Amino acid sequence: MNGRRMSGWVTVNVAIAAAAALLLAVGAAAQETVSAADGVYTEEQAARGLEAYTQECAACHLDDLMGDGIAFALKGDAFHFRWGELSISDMMAAIRTTMPQGAPASLSPQAYVDIIAYMLQQNDFPSGDAELPPDDAELESIMIPSFEQ
Repeated sequence: MNGRRMSGWVTVNVAIAAAAALLLAVGAAAQETVSAADGVYTEEQAARGLEAYTQECAACHLDDLMGDGIAFALKGDAFHFRWGELSISDMMAAIRTTMPQGAPASLSPQAYVDIIAYMLQQNDFPSGDAELPPDDAELESIMIPSFEQ
């Protein structure tokens, strides 16, 4: 019987160690996230984004990003309500699969992130030293705060 009890304790200890390792891994992953308020795009990228936005988006979302009544606003409270607490990857996936209207996924990944950089700039998120990458895995770690910070 002692052998069985000892075996049970070993199993419990192994399960506890595995759970602790999992919690540490989740904690480390959570620490790797950054905020869009940390300067995740460059001014040059936002300038490219303005060009792409003007060509592909402004007809519906307007030059001031406030939308035409059918296309929703991409600036201010509407931006934070729609995208707050989501990752840039979530934003990229939604935009890529639905825009431009009538031709979803027709832009290059770089053009989509350039447009997102422009949208961030227009919503008063600061620029930084590195461009927003078109890689979904990297974009997943960049979170959009729910309100301007």
